[in-house]
Amino acid sequence: MNGDPRIDLPLPQRDKQHEAIVSFWWTSTMLKKVSRRFFRENYSSEAHFNLLITLARSEEPMTQNELSQKLLVDKSNITGLLDKLEALGQIKRNKVPADRRSYHVTLTKVGQELVEGLDVLYSGMVRQVMSAFTEEECEQFVSLTRKLRISLIEHAT
Repeated sequence: MNGDPRIDLPLPQRDKQHEAIVSFWWTSTMLKKVSRRFFRENYSSEAHFNLLITLARSEEPMTQNELSQKLLVDKSNITGLLDKLEALGQIKRNKVPADRRSYHVTLTKVGQELVEGLDVLYSGMVRQVMSAFTEEECEQFVSLTRKLRISLIEHAT
């Protein structure tokens, strides 16, 4: 610890496992704050961007159910977000012929243009934040966080 309260964990931990999980959580909270500020300054929200970028990168139209699974968001929250994005002309819902209760969600031209512009800005911010790491360290980080997600899924049930 270097004594900087903006960087150091708020309290000493009793062992390395606690220190690792608190460090991950603390860092993800800091990342969330930076992310929220970025999106607020760029006239969007994190949820808005995540939904648009998911649609933009999908090869097929997606249903609300698929979106909620991909984004780890409750279906009821997706409905409100889609309502807002549809009112802004950024997405379109099309009935699924085989299922009258489902809709395929697609980006409109307005939504596509918005997400392309935001993605350029967001990618720049990500490059700045991650410039402290080598490509190998990024690969290690991805591998370690995947390992943590596996453990969380195994122990969540």
